[in-house]
Amino acid sequence: MDYENTAKKILQRVGGKDNVINLVHCMTRLRFTLKDESIVDDEAVKKTKGVMGIMKKGGQYQIIIGNDVGNVFNELNKLGNFSNEVKEVPVKSNEKKNIFTMLMDTISGIMAPVIPAIIGAAMIKVLLTLLPMIGVLSTNGQTYQLLSVIGDGAFFFMPVLIAISASKKFGTNMYYAASIALIMLHPNLITLMNTAHDAGQTVKFLKYIPVTYASYSYSVIPIILAVYSLRYVERFVDKITPVVTKNFLKPMLVVLIEAPIALIILGPLGAICGNGLSTVVYAIHDKLGFIAIGLVAGVYPFVVMAGMHHAFTPIKLGMIATTGYENFICIGELCSNMAQGAASLAVALRSKNKDFKQIAGSSAFSALFAGITEPALYGVTLRLKRPMLGACIGGAVGGLVGGFFQMKCFGIATPAIVTIVQYVEKGKPQTLLFAALTILVTVVVTFVATLIIGFEDIVDEDDDLDFVEESNAQLLDNEISITSPVEGKVIPLTEVKDSTFAQEILGKGAAIIPEKGVVYAPFDGKVDAVFETGHALGLVSEDGVELLVHVGIDTVNLKGKYFTPKKKSGDTMKKGDILLEFDIDKIKANGYDVTTPIIISNTEQFAKVKACEDKVVTKESKLLSVQ
Repeated sequence: MDYENTAKKILQRVGGKDNVINLVHCMTRLRFTLKDESIVDDEAVKKTKGVMGIMKKGGQYQIIIGNDVGNVFNELNKLGNFSNEVKEVPVKSNEKKNIFTMLMDTISGIMAPVIPAIIGAAMIKVLLTLLPMIGVLSTNGQTYQLLSVIGDGAFFFMPVLIAISASKKFGTNMYYAASIALIMLHPNLITLMNTAHDAGQTVKFLKYIPVTYASYSYSVIPIILAVYSLRYVERFVDKITPVVTKNFLKPMLVVLIEAPIALIILGPLGAICGNGLSTVVYAIHDKLGFIAIGLVAGVYPFVVMAGMHHAFTPIKLGMIATTGYENFICIGELCSNMAQGAASLAVALRSKNKDFKQIAGSSAFSALFAGITEPALYGVTLRLKRPMLGACIGGAVGGLVGGFFQMKCFGIATPAIVTIVQYVEKGKPQTLLFAALTILVTVVVTFVATLIIGFEDIVDEDDDLDFVEESNAQLLDNEISITSPVEGKVIPLTEVKDSTFAQEILGKGAAIIPEKGVVYAPFDGKVDAVFETGHALGLVSEDGVELLVHVGIDTVNLKGKYFTPKKKSGDTMKKGDILLEFDIDKIKANGYDVTTPIIISNTEQFAKVKACEDKVVTKESKLLSVQ
């Protein structure tokens, strides 16, 4: 994948960097927060090479990339230098949600950035199960104890990670949020609450206000509520504190007000909500038994499509923290992941399209061995539709088998073949056989069902909306070199502070921060147009290259002041002729940016348009080449 090109197209099709408030990514998705989603061309985004699908959830415009998401994210940051801090900008969205949907979307959006840390810690726990099994590590040694601390750290201090993520979601101060989480996890508080609870007593604040007993390690919802309220506490304190005291009085008041609110009201309320949500979910399991697991496994792909799967993480964490294992959602996830991989494997075997066969094969490997299903889901099964039915059938059957064997999950690593040991119960080696058999049944049933149901093969990659120069333009026999019409420092177009140029809407090229107020003819040809205000020129070479030289940003507002054209429209020119003079100092003094974009305005007629790698150019230097 050409990450740079993909990033440019995505940014252009979501409305440009001026439409982006915030950008983060999870394991497989770019998660944009946009000012106005209505201006985004969804179909163009979907057809961008490298994009597997889109999803609009929780105020985010999510673009599914797959395993290459980190590379595309890095290229996007080069183009827009996006911050992870949430800005107070109104977001336009026509999406209407009920309270439950909003709650699940919020939890899911907050959990998503935290998932890599959770997976890292969970994989350490998997090692702690595997290594003693094969006799490499003793459970009585100090190494085992140290690794246990490493593997458990992210889970025990989960509220701190959630506080950081929630602060970005709600637009609050990250360090206030983390401080509240650390207060809730302070060892002295834990000791105080446990001692009082064991003695049948209640901790009192200011002698009369009861502090309800609750454990916040491993928890999620209590700190989300606390950070949500923090935004209002910050605003209130900011209003009541005099300017001269804000440096010391505001931080003290924010913590002094928010901490009791979190400990006395929101923390216990969040713990009750979390327990209630878990009770409802597991009541379904208790009522339907192993059938419930089959149902979850069958419908789980649609939960992932809705972006709601991360909302189950707090429930799983709570159950494992309480009982030591989870025997419902994690089993359904495993079967669903295996089904997506098996369906993609069947497509890879049957497809006659070489490129799509490779995509399906890599997606199958990702789902089966790493538990990352978005490439398979969006790139294969959902795209072809019928394999999705095969995956749902196989997942449901596998879930029934896993439920019948009463499988349990003792970790929270991504469900996959390589993490199968987290389904092994200590002292019961047969549980490894049950887990392996569940995976085998899921894969075989899905694979056979997908082959029987069949699918309509992909003939060619549909990328009609890709840039024209990549699909229609033909490579020239000889490269055409264009010298720089302006002397100065070269910068990429993406750094120009005008989205029309930065997004290459007018064409490809480069920009120059001029050191001399003169525009020279970069080739032999004709002056096609001199703008009335004198700030821009349209030039045409004898080879048919159309060049736009635009001196400064928004300098049209100067209405010709400080610009002196030396040629008029229709005049011929020779390379090196002076075409325009301008006064750099006076333009700057009037508050204008003199950065000068130089654009190949008929970019679509050429297969390649490349800017030079020089940092400083003169009128003799090559600036652009076309072919």
